[in-house]
Amino acid sequence: MGDVLQFDPNSKRPDETRPPVNTPWSLLFGGALLYFALEYVLRYVTEFTVTYALAGVNCVAFLLIYKKKLDVNDLGSSYFLSIKCNQNYRLLTSAFTHEHPLHLLCNMLSLSNIAPAIESYLGKRTFLILYMVFILIGGSLSVMVKKNKKPYVMSIGASGAICSVFGLLMVLVGFYQPYNLRSFIPTIIILFAMIFSNKIDNAGHFCGLFIGILTGIAMIVIRL
Repeated sequence: MGDVLQFDPNSKRPDETRPPVNTPWSLLFGGALLYFALEYVLRYVTEFTVTYALAGVNCVAFLLIYKKKLDVNDLGSSYFLSIKCNQNYRLLTSAFTHEHPLHLLCNMLSLSNIAPAIESYLGKRTFLILYMVFILIGGSLSVMVKKNKKPYVMSIGASGAICSVFGLLMVLVGFYQPYNLRSFIPTIIILFAMIFSNKIDNAGHFCGLFIGILTGIAMIVIRL
């Protein structure tokens, strides 16, 4: 489970004088289109879950990248491109972008192991909305954290959102079924072990985890 960091070509000679691309509406439109497309499928295919629909979108995106129909450099997210150049859609597209099969496999296995429990608890529609919120808030926080040291480095992969789901699940299990918390120990160890890799987007992982934990605490407080 790791976001591969792509070196942005703009980092060599960033042209900060070019006018920003005004695309906030493209982010809103793209997110809405994806949401309604998934909801349509879920409404008419009763056995289809949001978890596997999200995995399907990731796999289709990977195939399009593999066939060179899509370019990773047009989809990844960095502070310079997503915020400075106002290409906000990258916050969304980066979370469905994988360049290497192993990267995709690890993330989709993690998603399929963690997400179904949250989807079952929240319901399909609520989980889908929450997953999109995790992508946007976690992605925004991640690029802001990298604003000063890595503004031109692009991040791709679903693991930031997956870490949010994991953080939420960990809080809910800790509150309602504390005796099952020890089952999370291996995943926690892996997360912290990845800190030492310079090819892993630690900011994305831990921002996502932080957002998920805060969401879980808020849910518990509201329901109490």
